Amino acid sequence: MESPYKQAVDSPSRQLLWELGQLRIDADEDLYSRLDRETRERERTHRAALAAAAAEHERVRQGAEIARERFQLELDQERKRREDEERNELDKRRQEKAAQELEHRRREIERARKAEIDRKKIEDDRKALEDAELARKAQKQRDDEAAEAQRRAAKDAAVEKAKTDAYLARAVTEKHIQPSPAPAQPPSALAQPPQQPRQPPADATSSKALPSVKQQAPGLGKAATEREVVHKKFLVIHQRLKQLRKFMVDQCKQNPALKAKMGDMRRKIRKCLGQLTKDAKDNQAVVSKPPFSLTSPVLIYSSQIRQIIEVLLEACNFTEPKTDVRQFLLTKSTDTLPPNGDGPALLLYLINIFAKAVIAQFINEAGVKPEAADPIGIVAVTVLARPEFQWQGLPQTDILISKFHVVCPVLWGIYGNEKTNQGKQRLGWTREEPGGAFVTEQRHNERMTGLGAGFAALSLRDFKKSRYENPYPNVNYWQAMASIVNVPPQEVTQTHFVVLKSMTENYEEKFLRLFGSAAVVALKKALVDFPKSVQQKSVAQSAISVLPDIIKKNKRLTLTA
Repeated sequence: MESPYKQAVDSPSRQLLWELGQLRIDADEDLYSRLDRETRERERTHRAALAAAAAEHERVRQGAEIARERFQLELDQERKRREDEERNELDKRRQEKAAQELEHRRREIERARKAEIDRKKIEDDRKALEDAELARKAQKQRDDEAAEAQRRAAKDAAVEKAKTDAYLARAVTEKHIQPSPAPAQPPSALAQPPQQPRQPPADATSSKALPSVKQQAPGLGKAATEREVVHKKFLVIHQRLKQLRKFMVDQCKQNPALKAKMGDMRRKIRKCLGQLTKDAKDNQAVVSKPPFSLTSPVLIYSSQIRQIIEVLLEACNFTEPKTDVRQFLLTKSTDTLPPNGDGPALLLYLINIFAKAVIAQFINEAGVKPEAADPIGIVAVTVLARPEFQWQGLPQTDILISKFHVVCPVLWGIYGNEKTNQGKQRLGWTREEPGGAFVTEQRHNERMTGLGAGFAALSLRDFKKSRYENPYPNVNYWQAMASIVNVPPQEVTQTHFVVLKSMTENYEEKFLRLFGSAAVVALKKALVDFPKSVQQKSVAQSAISVLPDIIKKNKRLTLTA
């Protein structure tokens, strides 16, 4: 609707009012237009802010989603790791159980095999006894027949002599002939007992003992050549023991009674050593007071030790045949001994059998269970410490040690290349059969384990409360450890580590008790520094490296820095 003032051109006032109204309208339109613009600008700003807020929200949401996925992935990985650990632990337990069952079956088979061997040995011994008894009866029958023949011959000779005397008497009476006196008969050689033979000298120097070696065997500061010399001297003793055995076999061929007795003694010693138990109380029980003499044994040992001592005491009474005892002595000076070194050969032969059985027990029993070496070592030093079995106060320990030099020479620092036959032989590897292949590495390590533990059981005996002198002083253990540790690093083999581990494991407490703080230094050198000095790694080296941790856990003794 148009304003009435717009057409009032004839009226100035109306025209003015219209113009004023038009100005107000324009102003209002401008105001509204400006307000509209501001509203649109504000809307655009708000929309942009909303878009930015939405974008920021989306960014935050995506970040949260990524974090959630990452956390979920970590949860899944942790769950999978736990499942893998549980599965591995279950597999490990299954494997351990299977290994335990396999070990149990192996031990059962081993026990059955040993039982069968013992049964066969007992059967063989029984047959040998029966054969010896039959031989004795046959010999007795032959002796009876020979005596009967001699008696008949003597009777016939007496009858013949009576007839001759009667004839001569008649001749003298009839012809008066004086019979010439019969020549005096020389004393019969049979009236004197035959001189018992003596073992022939082992070599040109057998009438004298080997050159004396000081009690301190090769160890720290000793040259390798000097150790080799001592090692070879002990090998000579071992060869002489073989000659002694051959000598006794020859004597048995001439004396069946000696053969039967010697066979019984030998079998009894081996049987007693085979029946030793881990509990020392089952092997030895002192029930009486000293002294112990050949004529009145008042110290009674239970079962095995008692029987062994009884056998050796019986052998002491066999003064014939004789042998030069000095050829089996090395570790003590023999310069002041009398020139006559004769001693009972049967006693030395049986001590040799005893030493051989001790070595066999160390290998067969302690090779699988190193703790089984301790009772064997107790029996060995108990027997060798007896003054009745010593000569001029010197124990026959060198007989046993000579066998150690043959089967485990690394105890005296001997080394060689295990990749060659000559090196293996120097290190104590044995063969499946004479001239055959060497035993497997596992069997060799078992042998060395038993021998190392056996040497420790022999040389770490405490004689402070004993009335006897230690036949193999504790210093020999120290020197054996020093000999192994001082082998040049490039010459160290797995055999050295196996022997060193077996002679320290289970014996560190005895070593510490005997040597005190010096033993701590020696153990650190042997178990920490020595393995680190060898560049070439091996299983045995790794095994000996964990011993310090075991000692720290069990004995609360820290060897590492």
